[in-house]
Amino acid sequence: MNRLGLSMALTIVAFACLMYLFALSPVLYAGSDTEPEETFIMENLLPAQQGDPQAQLFVGYLYETGQGVRQDYTEAVRWYRKAAEQGNTIAQAQLGNMYRLGKGISQSCIMAYMWLDISARGGNAAAKDLRRAVAEGMSPAEIAEAKRMSAEWRPGKW
Repeated sequence: MNRLGLSMALTIVAFACLMYLFALSPVLYAGSDTEPEETFIMENLLPAQQGDPQAQLFVGYLYETGQGVRQDYTEAVRWYRKAAEQGNTIAQAQLGNMYRLGKGISQSCIMAYMWLDISARGGNAAAKDLRRAVAEGMSPAEIAEAKRMSAEWRPGKW
């Protein structure tokens, strides 16, 4: 084989190796600390759209923190709500906290208390502490209204 043929063969082999590594890049990055942030949203968006509450919670978190996507509190609230309505206690607490802070939604102590109460009744200990903190700034009538709403809540109702 002449030099030109050998050079061309090596170029083709190098190109094939690079293409193989490029095709394997998602596999190579899986589980490593250097995984591109965009992969998080790509891996979770479809399951979230298909109704998986864990994926919806995670997509909400990505939007809230701006990891791999443009930070968007309104979008975070939308995804937290989808998971919360299915009974995900972490999403319920996150949604309550978004209401408490007025991030992506109008601030409302009543709605914050309601979602935190639902989460706390579901066993989320962190929600109990946050619910107590929210209650400190509420009147007895507001707490009663939030408790009434919480007692009437059923998955898929809101």
